[in-house]
Amino acid sequence: MIWTALQAELRRELTQMLRYPTELLSEALVTGIIFYGIFLGSSYMAGGSILGSRLSEIIVGYALWTLMLGAIGNMGWGISMEAQNGTLEQVCVGPLSLRAIFALRSLANLLYDLLLTAMALLLIIVLTGHRIDFSPLEIVPFILGIAVSIGIGYLVASVTVLVKRSNQFLNLLQFLLLFLVMTPFTDLKGPLRFIAVIVPAGPQMGVLRHLAIGQSRFPGEAMWLLLAVVNALLWTFAGYVAYGRVHELARSRGSLGHY
Repeated sequence: MIWTALQAELRRELTQMLRYPTELLSEALVTGIIFYGIFLGSSYMAGGSILGSRLSEIIVGYALWTLMLGAIGNMGWGISMEAQNGTLEQVCVGPLSLRAIFALRSLANLLYDLLLTAMALLLIIVLTGHRIDFSPLEIVPFILGIAVSIGIGYLVASVTVLVKRSNQFLNLLQFLLLFLVMTPFTDLKGPLRFIAVIVPAGPQMGVLRHLAIGQSRFPGEAMWLLLAVVNALLWTFAGYVAYGRVHELARSRGSLGHY
């Protein structure tokens, strides 16, 4: 049942991608231009061009932020659109739970987000003239970061189920998430660096940052990689449980299908 549903979501995503290719191109262009604006602004504030390892850190952080934002927004906007179209209750009475459906949609949407991020990164490399070499090892913290975003997506979906409209909340959340991803919590001194354990994708970004600038390899990142797994499990579990309780609360109030 789950595999069939995932195939259906993948076909749905691929059909939309082929039907509206200008949407993908426009999003990639906007994403690349936004990064270039951040790059120029940071260069101006730093009094010179940002080069080398520092630029690699920013590019990797921006790529992770883009992927996470797609997974989070897919759940929040997805529920809002279902409620607006009057199909939310129909989805809920299906053979799969709403939690499972939106998790599968996030996984299917990952194909779109990966293509979008790859196109945006290519544009960023062209605009900045900086080449960054991605190691296959970086896939692991990227996957863990996406797991965190699914957990946060469930939390956003919890809010959306109750209030139905969360567009402004999502707009605010994307800037907060950008701040959390770009802040090097793992590089703080002393016990303060372990704040990264509870910060969404904090350990994941620390591992990615160190790998991107060539400071270390996985043997040197074993502790932070383990904490990244803990971080992913923590946020995924918190979001999954929170959404389940809020969903039942909305059903008991009879407000699930309201808009």
